[in-house]
Amino acid sequence: MNQELACLSLAVKTERINELYRVISVEEPGLAKKCRAGNFFELRSSAVSSRKLFKPISVYRVDGSEISFLIKRLGPGSEALCDLKTGDLLELYGPLGNSFPLVSDAHILLVSGGVGYPPLAGLKSALDSSNHVFSLHGATTSLDRFPADEIWQIEGSSEHQGFVTEGILQYLERASVDLVYACGPSAMLKAVSMICAARGIRAYVSMEAYMACGIGACHGCVIPVGDASSYDYQRVCKEGPVFDAASIVWELI
Repeated sequence: MNQELACLSLAVKTERINELYRVISVEEPGLAKKCRAGNFFELRSSAVSSRKLFKPISVYRVDGSEISFLIKRLGPGSEALCDLKTGDLLELYGPLGNSFPLVSDAHILLVSGGVGYPPLAGLKSALDSSNHVFSLHGATTSLDRFPADEIWQIEGSSEHQGFVTEGILQYLERASVDLVYACGPSAMLKAVSMICAARGIRAYVSMEAYMACGIGACHGCVIPVGDASSYDYQRVCKEGPVFDAASIVWELI
């Protein structure tokens, strides 16, 4: 690993959102200045560094010199991160990956699903005020709900019941959208891509993938890019995680 991506150990500040989610934050002016909407970091709790790989976590927000990450308790790696207490040490390197292309004077639809929320929250704050931005968020239960203009929930009671893709279709019936940005499960991103392609709307998606290294060395996070008859594989951690949705061979994912 080169000097620019040297692993740092920094004290964290933690915030409990609910029983599944935590926000952990670090103070590092140099790294904060480098962050762009869509970037991610590789994170690991110092308490388990001897036996756990780093976890790729998207940047949730940057406030001055503070970088924050929204983390869901899913498995041993994310549990170790969620169990950090204020003052504990976090090992990290980044920012990594590419970023969302920024536009002006556009009608933009943001679509997030579950833990796909953080990068789009960061993107929303990075878009300038000349844009009209509407955000849709898909939640499985009430624990997965985060601030958005419209929230679709699969389980339990909600004003908008069902998959967030239903919300996309309804919104596109009442609004003329120039550009869609999305992040969430692959099945959701595939549906977003198909919906946008059928209507001639440009879409960018931030892909989720297992990343062992985060710097393009292991090639463990590749996806097919091109068309079904002629494609190559690109690394989500290096060439991505943000891709033009139309460039992905979705039938092979």
